[in-house]
Formats: sequence, C-alpha cells, structure tokens
Amino acid sequence: MGYKFSVLLVFVVLISMMTSKMLISDQLYFNTLAGTLGRSQIEAILSQNRKWEWTWYAFIPIIYFAKCSLIALCLSLSIFYATENEFEFKKMFQTAVKAEFVFLIPPVVKLVWFRFFQHTYTLQDLQYFYPLSALNMFDPKSLEPWLIYPLQVLNIFEVIYWIVLAYLLTKELPELDMNRSMTVVMASYGTGLVIWVAFVMFLTLTYT
Repeated sequence: MGYKFSVLLVFVVLISMMTSKMLISDQLYFNTLAGTLGRSQIEAILSQNRKWEWTWYAFIPIIYFAKCSLIALCLSLSIFYATENEFEFKKMFQTAVKAEFVFLIPPVVKLVWFRFFQHTYTLQDLQYFYPLSALNMFDPKSLEPWLIYPLQVLNIFEVIYWIVLAYLLTKELPELDMNRSMTVVMASYGTGLVIWVAFVMFLTLTYT
C-alpha cells in the first residue's frame, strides 16, 4: 500500500487519540447528558466507550483503505473512458492517498479551537463543528438532523481537495491539463460524493 498510506494512518490515529484525550472527558459526558440521562446510564455509556475505543483505531486502516480504493476506482474508470488509457488503479490509489492529507487539516483546527479558544462546549458542539463549512452559517440545533451532514460537506477543504486531486492527476497523467483533470474529478469523485451524501441523508431520515 506504500509508505504514504502508512504515514496517513499514523497521522489519523494520532489526531484521533489527541482529540479523545484532550477534548473528551467523563465530565463532558456528565455535563452534556445530565439533563436527559441518569448517572448510572451515563456511566454505562462511558464504560462501553472505554471498552470499544481501541476497536475504532483498529478499523481506521480498513476505513481509509476502502475510501481511497473507491476513489481510485472512480477515477480509474473515468480516466479510462475519457482518455482510453489503461486502467490506472495503482496510480490513482496513490493519488487518492496524497490528496487525503488535505482532510487532516479540519480535525487539527478542531483540536486547536476547542483546546485553546472555546473552553466551554458540549458533545454536540464537537460533533457539529467543521471549520469553514456552510454549517457555520446556521445554528445546528435549529436544523433538521438530515441537513447537518450535507452542510458540513460544503466546506472550503472539500474545494481544496478537488483542486489538489485534479492537480495530482495532471502529474500522474501528463496528457491531462488542469481543465480536463478537474472534469474527471467532477465526473468521478463528484458523482460518488453526491451519492454518498444522499445515502447518509437517507439513513438519517430513516433512523431519527
């Protein structure tokens, strides 16, 4: 899978661990849930979280491998039909991995923000926070739950990711200029993103 993928995983795990240790405490759960749940119920939630915490870290490589593989598949198919080149899955996987580093910036901003600037917050504040997203224009608590995720996805870092992905494609495939490369990204990753967002919205509507 390459050292870049390993480096990506190391950063993701480190940021996740730092966020968990520095921002999420037992007291935060009690402060947030005390109005709706009893102490024993909150303690049960905390116990389950501690029990399954390391399971999440174990799933990180699987999640990111699946994500990068799906993006690489979409890009490969789009390039194959657009340029009649060979199926470039391996190159596209490495391209997807490199571009994924863009999405390490938001959780770092989130960590810095709540660690050094906003000292009073709830679990919902952590959940809804996404820097430079359309969600910041609204009060999340006043929105329908199914609107939260798409508004989070509409953010500056997503735009940067598209540009970086298109730029990296021009480096891997010199026959693609920036305009054609952006068209490939829009047709492949863009379509997949719309489908994914629609799927998450459907699940939210179904189970809330």
